[in-house]
Amino acid sequence: MYFTIIKALQEEIIISIGSNLGNRLEILYKALALLESHPVSVSKLSKLYETPSWGFESSPFYNACASVKTNLDPHELLSVLLKVEQQLGRYRNAEEKGYIDRTVDLDILFYKEDCICTADLKVPHPRMHQRNFVLAPLMDIASELEHPILYQSIATLFRNSPDKAVAVCLEDDLGLPPIFDHFPYIAIEGNIGVGKTTLAQMIADHYDAYVLSEAFIKNPFLESFYKDPETYALAVENFFLNDRFEKDTQFWQESPQKVIADFTLYKSLVFAEENLCTSDFESYRKAFDAEIGSKKNPNLLLFLKTDLDQLLAQIKKRGRSFEQDIKSEYLEQLETGYSKLLQDKLPFPIVAISLENIDFEKDETAFQMILRTIFRNSF
Repeated sequence: MYFTIIKALQEEIIISIGSNLGNRLEILYKALALLESHPVSVSKLSKLYETPSWGFESSPFYNACASVKTNLDPHELLSVLLKVEQQLGRYRNAEEKGYIDRTVDLDILFYKEDCICTADLKVPHPRMHQRNFVLAPLMDIASELEHPILYQSIATLFRNSPDKAVAVCLEDDLGLPPIFDHFPYIAIEGNIGVGKTTLAQMIADHYDAYVLSEAFIKNPFLESFYKDPETYALAVENFFLNDRFEKDTQFWQESPQKVIADFTLYKSLVFAEENLCTSDFESYRKAFDAEIGSKKNPNLLLFLKTDLDQLLAQIKKRGRSFEQDIKSEYLEQLETGYSKLLQDKLPFPIVAISLENIDFEKDETAFQMILRTIFRNSF
């Protein structure tokens, strides 16, 4: 049965997540990543809290809350939550009595302004106002939200909570999954202007990782190439190839532990095949094959893709004079070359992400979604 409370003003869908078995932190990272493998996206994320078990004596829980966006109806969303729980080893049993330990617990707290009372779903969650492990993280993301039945804000409910348990705020950031634990060397690829260097630097800043970046500006033939491609193609590609191999060797001599690169050595083949005549490319490919076997491969390649209009806008925005005359036809040809490369049997896994209508530089939730997509491919 559905009831609509007209006074309700909120439009948020909020879930709670918790765990008190196994590696609690990793399980919550995985739960968030698995949620976004469905038509669900996390728009706000609370801090992480440790709280005593509620209603029974056991080990403490890690708890958090997330505001999500989805087109799923409440029962469809519940099905997704239960599926994620099962993927993480938790199977709910209708015959269970009382509270028990669990690897993961995912509950719908609010679904917009809806009040729902069915056999398998009650929203708002009927006991949330009595539980500090829910109210404390809710304060981070929805303190002013009004409960559609109690007609009190989350801040008021927390202030008047009968629960005396203390929710201890932890330093771990649920928005930054441990991507480098599984992929210590991540490379980013994509067409000109897609945002490879920006994303690489953002990841490096958040994880204190080393950046392996391409020194494309130092290519003395690049500006001439954009003006006269046919004359300068071989010179520009040979310089890039030799410089990439040399810089790669020097970089790894320092034995960095966490690395994010804004290119792969294999990109050389994409540009060279596009820009060189057949005979020059054959010679180029032989030189490439002779060296590539001794080079370190990334543990994961993140391939970024967006539409041509967005690429051209980004190229114009960053204002490199020698790039301003790049044509959409050239970008289309490079896109075809990358597609061909990704279909080859490259010696590392590839994760493709569409950035259409996404600005990860300004939108923290979009940036974190990219991180969770990387992390999801580790399990």
